[in-house]
Amino acid sequence: MKLTYEGFSETGMVRSGNQDVFGIYGDGAAGLFLVADGMGGHSQGERASKELKDACTRWWDEQQERIRLRRRYEPGRGGFPELPEVLGSLKEMLTLASRKIWEDTEPDSVCGAAYVLLWIWGPAYALVWTGDCRCYRAEQSMWRQRILQLTTDDCWENQPDSIAGLSESAVRNHPNYGKLVRAAGAEKNLVCTVQTGTVKGRTLFALCSDGVYKYAGEKAVEACMSHGLKTGKHRGSP
Repeated sequence: MKLTYEGFSETGMVRSGNQDVFGIYGDGAAGLFLVADGMGGHSQGERASKELKDACTRWWDEQQERIRLRRRYEPGRGGFPELPEVLGSLKEMLTLASRKIWEDTEPDSVCGAAYVLLWIWGPAYALVWTGDCRCYRAEQSMWRQRILQLTTDDCWENQPDSIAGLSESAVRNHPNYGKLVRAAGAEKNLVCTVQTGTVKGRTLFALCSDGVYKYAGEKAVEACMSHGLKTGKHRGSP
C-alpha cells in the first residue's frame, strides 16, 4: 500500500497568532500524522501544540534509528513493531508530552492543546485523540463513497452524565455547550481515546482542527474529501 499525504495551516481571520500545528512523518507504507490545536483563550496554547509536535518528531526519529539498527544487526528483520506495541509507545509518548506541558505551566495558568494522531502501517491504522480535533475517513467502494467522522469531540455536550435529563434545547443553550472537557497538558494526567481499524481499498483520511470544520462547515469538508478521493488531487482548503 502506498501512502500520499500533504498538510497546511493558516492563521485565519480571528486571531493574530496561529496555535495550530501539524506533523507529517512517512516511510513507505508507514506514516504518523498529527494535528494539534492550542486551547484558544488560554495562555501559551502554541507552546502546548508545539510540545506535542516535538514529541512526535522525537518518537519518529527514534523509531527510524531502531529500524536501522535492527536491519543492521538482525538481517532479515525490519520495519515497525506490531500495532499493539506501537500503540503503547505512542500513548506513552503523548502522556509524557502532556505531563511536561502541565509541569511547565504556572500554577494559576491553563495551557493545553487538543490533538488527533493517526498511525498507519500497511492496512492497519490507529487513532489517538483528546479534545475536538477531528479525523474523517472517506472510502471508495465499487458502487459508492462513504465519508465518516471517526472521532468524537471531547466537549461537555458529548458527556452522557452532563446532559442527563436535559432537553436538546437546554443542552444547546447551556453555558458549557461547546467547552472542552479534555486537553493535553490541561491536567496532570492525560485522558485520551483510542480507535483502531483496517483500510480496505482506496481510502482518504482528513485530520483537522475545529478552525476548519467550524469555519468551512462539515459539508465543505466532505466535498473536499469526495473530490480528493475521486481524483487523488487536493482542491485547496474548504
